[in-house]
Amino acid sequence: MRYLPGCLSLIALLAACSSAPSDPATDDSPTYGAVLVLADQDLRSVLENEHKMFESIYRDAKLEIRYLPEGELAKAMLEDSVRSVFAYFLPGADQEAYLKSRSLSPHIEAVATDAVAVVISKSSPIDSLSMEDLRAMLAGTGGPVALFDSRASGVTRSLIDSLLQGNASLLRNAVAVEGPEALVGRIAADTTTIGFLSFSLISDLDNPTHRALRDQVKLLRISGVHGTPALLPTQGTLADGHYPLRRSVYMIVTEGKSGLGTGFASFVAGHKGQRIILKLGIAPAHVPAREVMIVTQ
Repeated sequence: MRYLPGCLSLIALLAACSSAPSDPATDDSPTYGAVLVLADQDLRSVLENEHKMFESIYRDAKLEIRYLPEGELAKAMLEDSVRSVFAYFLPGADQEAYLKSRSLSPHIEAVATDAVAVVISKSSPIDSLSMEDLRAMLAGTGGPVALFDSRASGVTRSLIDSLLQGNASLLRNAVAVEGPEALVGRIAADTTTIGFLSFSLISDLDNPTHRALRDQVKLLRISGVHGTPALLPTQGTLADGHYPLRRSVYMIVTEGKSGLGTGFASFVAGHKGQRIILKLGIAPAHVPAREVMIVTQ
């Protein structure tokens, strides 16, 4: 019995440790805790819907989603606190080197297909353009002035990559305004301009904000080359790959464990998350199965 006091002290210590509250920022699981998620600002309406549904199902999960333009998002990925990112780009050399220095192997998966929408004043006679027409406009060899809704926009980078062979110095006929509302307002009032913005900002016609933006301007049909059909960005033309200005949405998970960042990313890539994307008018990467009941008599 001489060891009893020591044993009782050890039991009390273990009990105290086991009853200590866990830190949700570090002791998180796929459905519990707190986590910072970074996302491209063009994905705000998509991820706000995903965020709301995820937290309504998992009440002990608390997400902070920080929305940034692509240029700032790429830099912000180089922070220890970042464990989940939604972007229109794959990690570059800087991000890969940083992750390697932390012995992390990111999980990367496409979760949707979005597009660059091209808009013009409703009073403009232009109804469609080819990729070659757009290339000439951006290079300043003719046509209206190109407007973008952010200086660090991923839309700008996408067009430089797809139309100007990645050479930003060739982009001469472009002006940045602050936000999609400012862009659409100027396009609506000025027939000498043409606008480029993320289709996900105007794709959901059940969303009053999307509908208000779209109603002010004309959405142009785009063809890959002269002589081929010019198409509007729609869920169908994104899913079948026929609209030429497509861009993939990637989730990049950099957790060294299966934590809340992994849980949220898995939700977005899973059945419920993909159904939310389907409803919002862009193309989910994995088409959710449709259940049909056949009744025979």
